[in-house]
Amino acid sequence: MDEYTKIMRKVMASYEFPNFVIISRLIQFLCTVLQVLFIYMESGSLSFYTFLTYSAIVGMNAVHLFRRWYYYIDGRYDVRQLLREHETTPRLQYSIALFSPLVLGLTTWFVVELSTPFFDFCLHVATMLQLILSFVQLCLEFYEVLRKAA
Repeated sequence: MDEYTKIMRKVMASYEFPNFVIISRLIQFLCTVLQVLFIYMESGSLSFYTFLTYSAIVGMNAVHLFRRWYYYIDGRYDVRQLLREHETTPRLQYSIALFSPLVLGLTTWFVVELSTPFFDFCLHVATMLQLILSFVQLCLEFYEVLRKAA
């Protein structure tokens, strides 16, 4: 058990939150770009309304992730303000900023279905990777804020 503790201390000593956020958001953005490409490749077998709906869901996620990646927004400020604010409107804005990748990723997972099995599988793998990274990032943002507050 002592060896395990030493390994965990080394890992936590080299842990840099801002670098993780930048890399995580970049990978999430690339996953959403792949999702848009898979939807576009299936556009011939989808109705126009379905294609627009799928593209809008994934596109909103891609734009949100790109904006937060491009401007180096890591979410700790949003978590602090979400926990500190008492008014509904600012809390709603910070909640949207924090939970959008997770909610839109879950929406993509449950709503978007493609007819070609290979493209559907690839889309769901990209969605799963994006969901895992967004969940881990959200947990780390709350951990960073609550750890420093304690």
